[in-house]
Amino acid sequence: MFVEAQWRLPGSSVVAGTLRPIEDYVKRIDVAERPVVLAGPGAARESAVDGLRRFAERASVGVLNTWGAKGVFDWRSRHHLATVGLQAWDFERGGLADADLIITSGLDEHEVLADWQLAPVVDVPPPSLALLAEHIAPRERDIAVPPLRAELASVTQAGWERTDAPLPPTKVTQHYSQVLGDGGLVAADPGTAGYWVARTFATQHLGGVHVTANRDHRGFAVVCCMVARQTDPHRPVLAVVDAIDDATALALETATRLGVTVPVEVWSDDGEGLGADAHLARLRKLVRDGGQATIATDPSQLDEMLEVAGPIVAWTR
Repeated sequence: MFVEAQWRLPGSSVVAGTLRPIEDYVKRIDVAERPVVLAGPGAARESAVDGLRRFAERASVGVLNTWGAKGVFDWRSRHHLATVGLQAWDFERGGLADADLIITSGLDEHEVLADWQLAPVVDVPPPSLALLAEHIAPRERDIAVPPLRAELASVTQAGWERTDAPLPPTKVTQHYSQVLGDGGLVAADPGTAGYWVARTFATQHLGGVHVTANRDHRGFAVVCCMVARQTDPHRPVLAVVDAIDDATALALETATRLGVTVPVEVWSDDGEGLGADAHLARLRKLVRDGGQATIATDPSQLDEMLEVAGPIVAWTR
């Protein structure tokens, strides 16, 4: 049994791109004392995610996911280390600098713009994750919680305690999770709202949140929700954007022509400053009935996030 081998050392290019026996992968991983998995959107496909989960459980390893792979683990799982790729220090503070092996799968180059190759790398194609899980020897070891997860959680959860207007961004995304987290969909365009959704939406299920990695994909949020509603007309959805720009307006016109309702919340400095109860009540009505609404959030929470993980690098390519 063979898989395509892509082995790298820090700062190097691919050193092997041919088929190698699965035993070669197993040997590299078995001798690692501090392996960490870095999973991208390719590993979040239904055909691959079960293999990723079985591998992480058998090897007893933690998983960093880029924002295109949110939901590969419940955010409360011991295997979920953090969502990464949004800020400059994500990979270092997420534990890759302390790893002796980085196991990657399904990465999107638009989601790994900061330096992440901080240890030797073994890249496992997503379809081979299930095969690897079958062959890896079960191990028991503690999974270290990296500083990134602990400190992001501290900032995020402090925002959950706030109820006054204007709400901190993490209180707004907590409301999204409360209203749409059980079978619904939140989709966001690049920008301020997209950053906060990708960074702090508490994902419990695969496919519950989508934030584009391409800075040119304006209108993505509405289109994503429109497609979801065409597949399941009763699925709760919400598009989150910074403005109703031309692309978003066109997408909304298209949805109207197709008879699809897409509720939209616009994050804007001159939006409505609501307290927690008022926002949660309005959000439930917006998701139920459709339409558009604005929200102004407290900008000071961003400074706390920048102190934890450095400058935002998402959508800079």
